[in-house]
Amino acid sequence: MVAFPRYTAVLAAGILAATVWAGSAWADGPGGVVEPDGDISVAVGSGVLDVALVGFTATGPTNEAATAAVIAACQQAGALDCSRDEVTNDNLCVVSVGASDGSGVVAGGAGPTVETARDDAFRHAQEAGAPLDPAARILASACP
Repeated sequence: MVAFPRYTAVLAAGILAATVWAGSAWADGPGGVVEPDGDISVAVGSGVLDVALVGFTATGPTNEAATAAVIAACQQAGALDCSRDEVTNDNLCVVSVGASDGSGVVAGGAGPTVETARDDAFRHAQEAGAPLDPAARILASACP
């Protein structure tokens, strides 16, 4: 087992790399604005709790509010290295995917189904230069 401080550093680097690419790539409207059809923003995020990657979901009236809510939920659970991995106000599924190989890589994705959102997360991680291992698992998901 990898020592916790090193694991945290690797996780933080993986989250940073993946989060850079996991932005609002799927959002059609201006960032953080709820569309007129009444959709709300939903965010998925992750953190480290007792040396394990865990996922969280939250909603809000804007992308910024949903982001703040998912990070707050993570912190309230006592997790470390909390991040927002994906956020959208579109009618899409969002997922947070975490590596199971101990690398600490986490990525977010969005799509019409959980499966396509997972594929999008893998693509984001690959583009960020921190590819996920094939056995990476979904830490959190939210669908309309």
